[in-house]
Amino acid sequence: MWIAIGLMVAMVAFLTAVARLEKRMVWPYGNPEGQPQFSDTSGYSARWMADALKAGFFLLGWAPDLKGPRYKVSYALMISPQRDCFVAIGFGTVFNTPIAGTWVYTFAMDGRMFYSADNQSCIETDVSRNWRSQLVKTFTFTGLLQRHRDLLKHRGVPIRAFTAGREIEELKGLRKEHFQLLLHQGLITFTDVSATHWRYTLRGALKRVVLDYSIGLLRAITFGRIPRSF
Repeated sequence: MWIAIGLMVAMVAFLTAVARLEKRMVWPYGNPEGQPQFSDTSGYSARWMADALKAGFFLLGWAPDLKGPRYKVSYALMISPQRDCFVAIGFGTVFNTPIAGTWVYTFAMDGRMFYSADNQSCIETDVSRNWRSQLVKTFTFTGLLQRHRDLLKHRGVPIRAFTAGREIEELKGLRKEHFQLLLHQGLITFTDVSATHWRYTLRGALKRVVLDYSIGLLRAITFGRIPRSF
């Protein structure tokens, strides 16, 4: 038993150190372009975009990932006709590992943000609890969107719609506000004077690892049903 406890403590310590040292971006998307920079041989993005377009979503453009040359990822940025859901459909490779995932974001009037994703790798538990995530195991965009809207209705979320023509700028501004909140809570520090990159503090890194491990394990066991959102 003591060996198991020791291994668990060692794992938490290692993951906390990694989380503490990793530098992250406040805004990870490049300027939108007409086409993705990489081809999607899996067909994932084509299928999910087709469903989104059928649901009335508008394509705002394809944004490259700015995190570095090892992140060969493109994101289709889209907005719902009601302008209540901002969508990012991503595909590509990270360190030569194929990835694909979709995020549906909705911001609330009270400053919270709710997002749903179809892949656990798309989710990072927010240590401030201001951003709430939902893992939805589905193979279609319409399935993800419906579960997202069900969550908003269940929570009684007062939705803050995006302004036409300013969707990307507003999302960027909301992300900046969020990371300023994390800074004031002592959970992160910025690594540059322009506040474009950040790292977790030791307290933030430890909290992130504990939450990610526990919530991720529960969601893996229950196929995303428990907790529904966190």
